[in-house]
Amino acid sequence: MLGLACDGRGSSTIRMEYEATQLEKQHVHSVYESTAPYFNEVQSKAWPKVRQFLLEQEPGSLIVDIGCGTGKYLRVNSEIYNLGCDYCKPLVEIAKNNKHEVMVCDNLNLPFRDQCIDTVISIGVIHHFSTKQRRIQAIKEMARTLVPGGRIMLYVWAMEQKSRRFEKQDVFVPWNKHCCLDVLPKPASLKILTIMISYRTQLQTKL
Repeated sequence: MLGLACDGRGSSTIRMEYEATQLEKQHVHSVYESTAPYFNEVQSKAWPKVRQFLLEQEPGSLIVDIGCGTGKYLRVNSEIYNLGCDYCKPLVEIAKNNKHEVMVCDNLNLPFRDQCIDTVISIGVIHHFSTKQRRIQAIKEMARTLVPGGRIMLYVWAMEQKSRRFEKQDVFVPWNKHCCLDVLPKPASLKILTIMISYRTQLQTKL
């Protein structure tokens, strides 16, 4: 009976993991892939606190941007070695065309050795994972790559906001055509799933 119960829990876990990956594939990855051609034109400048954080890094240190998109943070500090990776191949291609050192990879299974990176940044990425377990796994995977005393900066969308109140954690954010220079004919059909996480918007810590 115990064996059957364990098998049942195992099947349930596998099913939940499959559903989570399908949800992200449909509502996150497919959206970024379809909108990637417009990101090079519409992405904003580097956020001030992230920019300052990058400028404070030791010259010659290795910095990896997990979920780098088109690579806007990879050009902030030319005195450090910048490496970027993203799950979205079209965004990585744009970053490569912009002369950045980038690769396609999975945040849950990073292609880096243990304790080989000085600093990791992940800006606006973690909240796209559809379960708490996958978000924790993503953070642990980034922490695994850090050298002793390394630093990580995460930015996520948070539920705790003074000016807004969210009734639930799962939020679909429409792609606004006005942010895309009016190039998308059906903005309402493109929505990104964002999980509002119960963290502060900025989490910066030494590990």
